[in-house]
Amino acid sequence: MKILPIAILTAVTCCPNAFGWGCEGHQIVALIASQHLTPEARTGVYQLLKDAPIDPALSRFCQPVAAEPMADAATWADDSKKGEKTGPWHYLDIPRGVEQADLMKYCAPVGDSTDGKDRPGCLLTGLQYEIDILKDRNRSTADRATALRYVIHFIGDLHQPLHTTTNDDQGGNCTTLTLFGDPKPANLHGVWDYGIIGHSLKETNQTSAQLATQLDQRFHKKGRAWQHEKLDIGAWIWEGHHIAEKVTYKKLRPKLPIAAAENGPGCAAEREKTKALNIEIDARYANTVMPVIDKQLAKAGYRLAGVLNTAF
Repeated sequence: MKILPIAILTAVTCCPNAFGWGCEGHQIVALIASQHLTPEARTGVYQLLKDAPIDPALSRFCQPVAAEPMADAATWADDSKKGEKTGPWHYLDIPRGVEQADLMKYCAPVGDSTDGKDRPGCLLTGLQYEIDILKDRNRSTADRATALRYVIHFIGDLHQPLHTTTNDDQGGNCTTLTLFGDPKPANLHGVWDYGIIGHSLKETNQTSAQLATQLDQRFHKKGRAWQHEKLDIGAWIWEGHHIAEKVTYKKLRPKLPIAAAENGPGCAAEREKTKALNIEIDARYANTVMPVIDKQLAKAGYRLAGVLNTAF
């Protein structure tokens, strides 16, 4: 068994709420998108990022900081969400077993922060809110650059199936399992954010940029259709939710029963319950789901390019 890099293991086991797709995944999405921007969009995107740069005082989790501007922008929303009070904008928890419903049942309109709490909203409303700001040429450069960073990040998030699904486990954060035999418990959300992608990069001796190039080449024909899809955030969220049901959870062994939709016993109890099942993420599971992860990363990159081309 090959050992995962310490940074990846730390993220999977210690920081489960930190990142959707992790540093590598979000950067891969941005790098794929960057190759399919129209000349007008490319000029607009890179000029905004240059004219309103990220605050150098902001602590950045992903190190070294990505040199490519869009790849760097792709992880900003996770670094800043505590200060921005936008934590709920990164996900929309549709319960397992729900095949169709009004998404606003699990969401809230975007609003202002009160008493220092997170701003209301979810992935659906937060992404649309930021797309509207990005398109508004009357907004300040700083506002539009911030919106651009959110759009790059949130389109990545909504293609990570556990950002659109929960099994009364906070999108997999409370589902305890073992990752490639490591004795330290991991969680399902972190495994999909970091663990499997990191393991694959280690096994193939690739960088994020190399994998982005490979995925772009592999999915180029399908990518043209994804890039020119009409923006439909809700449909994309449901797509990820169904993948979570049919792949993320269904392929676990032993199987994880569908939990009550809400008001469960809490995260600590869920961790203990799932720990007792001795679920292991091994080569069988990773080899089964990695093609799905690859496709979701590529699809996110092409769709992001389409959204930005339209916005500019």
